[in-house]
Amino acid sequence: MLEEIYNKTNIDMTAFIKRLEIELSINEIKDEEKKKLASEQLVCSIYDTMIIILDTTHQEKVPEGLYTTWIRMIKDYWYLNKYDKQFVKNADVDSNENSNVKIKSIQLGDITTTFADTSSQIDINGTTYNTGTIDFDEDILVEKYKKDLYRHRKMRW
Repeated sequence: MLEEIYNKTNIDMTAFIKRLEIELSINEIKDEEKKKLASEQLVCSIYDTMIIILDTTHQEKVPEGLYTTWIRMIKDYWYLNKYDKQFVKNADVDSNENSNVKIKSIQLGDITTTFADTSSQIDINGTTYNTGTIDFDEDILVEKYKKDLYRHRKMRW
């Protein structure tokens, strides 16, 4: 898979992967087996986002002008698929069942508290998406980065 990624861009992928490993905190994983799995999943994420970029732009190779866009897409893809929780977050931390519950409203008179269930929402770097409205992996990334990707789009006949 790495060889195909190298062939589909002129970007220095060694530096690209190292940058992502630092930004996604993969280098900080203590367990070597988990670190290896996270690195393999990173390559898969790079490949998946590369396919999305190539399908959207109709290019043969990912243009160098999409370097930062590609980085941001991979990071969003990583968080969207919760790989950060799977690999990077400490497994010893107890998961709270109510972690998706936020307070919707509080009324003081008779002390009423209403909770909003956010289990059908996903948060990617501060932007909240409803999970039922769009197809996660591809559509969120294409919609979010459409402006950047369309700048490099090639006409297709």
